[in-house]
Amino acid sequence: MEKSRNRNISRPILKGSAQEPAQQTEAPQPQEVPVKRPSESSRLRVGITPGDGSSLNYGAMARLFFDNSIFDSVLPFVYGSPKDLLQAAEKAGREDLKVVAQQQIQDIKGRNVQVLQTASEETEDALLPLQAGIRHLAEGHLHALVSLPLDETKVRQKHADFKNQAVAVAEVFHANPFRMLLARSMRLNFLTTASRQDLATYLDTQRIEQRLRALYAVLQSDFSITTPRIAVLCADSPIDTNVLKPLVTRLFEEGIPVFGPYASKEFFVKPDRYAFDAVLCMYKEQMEKVFDACPKEDCCYYTAGLPIVHIETVFGSGNAEEAFRSLFRALCTAVDIVAARQQNAKLNENPLGYHAASYKRDGHEEN
Repeated sequence: MEKSRNRNISRPILKGSAQEPAQQTEAPQPQEVPVKRPSESSRLRVGITPGDGSSLNYGAMARLFFDNSIFDSVLPFVYGSPKDLLQAAEKAGREDLKVVAQQQIQDIKGRNVQVLQTASEETEDALLPLQAGIRHLAEGHLHALVSLPLDETKVRQKHADFKNQAVAVAEVFHANPFRMLLARSMRLNFLTTASRQDLATYLDTQRIEQRLRALYAVLQSDFSITTPRIAVLCADSPIDTNVLKPLVTRLFEEGIPVFGPYASKEFFVKPDRYAFDAVLCMYKEQMEKVFDACPKEDCCYYTAGLPIVHIETVFGSGNAEEAFRSLFRALCTAVDIVAARQQNAKLNENPLGYHAASYKRDGHEEN
C-alpha cells in the first residue's frame, strides 16, 4: 500500500545525498563482512547488473540513459559489456549514444553513460557482473545495486551451488534477509515455500513473530512509515487458531499494529487491503497469485534486512518498453530506500537535540 508520504516512483524524482568511497572515515558496521559506508558527495552511486545479458536486458538499460536528466541526482552505471549496450542503443534508434568503458570503479564519475567491464568480451559468465556488484557494495563503492533478470538454470551450469540473486547477496553479508515483493499498491512477504500440508513443520510462533518484527522495522527504516500496519494471511490450517490469532493479539496489545489472520481469497478482492502498509503471506503461493495479477512493470523485489540495498527487476511479456519501465521503477525504489535510510539515520543520531558541548563540561553533566 503506497501512502501519500512515500514518493510515487512513477515520476522521475531521484533525490538523495550520495557518498564517495574514496574518503572512507567511518568505522565498519558490526557484520561478519564489514560494510564500508561511502562519505558525503552530491549523487547516489547505483550499479546495474545485466542479468543474463539478453538483448531485452541491455535494451532496457540503454533506454534508461536516453534521458540525460537521470544524472542530475544519481550516478547509475552498468556492469557488463559496452559493446552490447551500444548495439542495444543503435537498435532502439539512438546511434548517437556515447558509452565510456571503465576498468576500475573509482573511474566512474561525471555525467557519461559508463560501463564497468567485468570480463573480456569472450567470457560468457552471467554471474561475474553480479559478483562484482556485491563486492563493491561490501567495499562501500555503491549505495545500491539493481540487478536485472537472470536465468538461474543457465548459471547453475557453471555454478552448481547458485540459488538466486537474493541468496547470492545475502551469503556475503551473513544477515537474515527476506524477500519483499513491491507492487504499486502493496508490499508482500512470504514465510516459506513449503506446501500447506507441511506448514506445521516450518511455521511456529517464534519464526512468525521474528518475521513480523523484522518486517515492521524495515517498513519504518526503509520506507519511512512511522507506524506501519501489517496484515497477516491465514495458513488454512490449525496454525490459524493455535498460533496466528494469539500472536496477532499479543503483538497488537504491545503496540505493534498487526491485524488478521485474513483469508487470502477474500483479502485481495476487498478495498480494505489498501489500508495496510504490508502483507505477510504464510506460504509462497499466496504471494505468487498477487504477483501474477499485477502488471510486471509495477513490480520489483527487494532484499530486505541487509545493511545494503539490493533490488531485482521483474520483466514480464518481453516488451522493451515494459522492461524499461520496470528497470526505472527498480532504480527509483532503490534511491528512495537509500534516501529514507539516510534521513532516518540523521534523525536518530541525536534525537533529543543535545550537543556534546552543552551536555558535558569538564567531564561533568550539566543540571
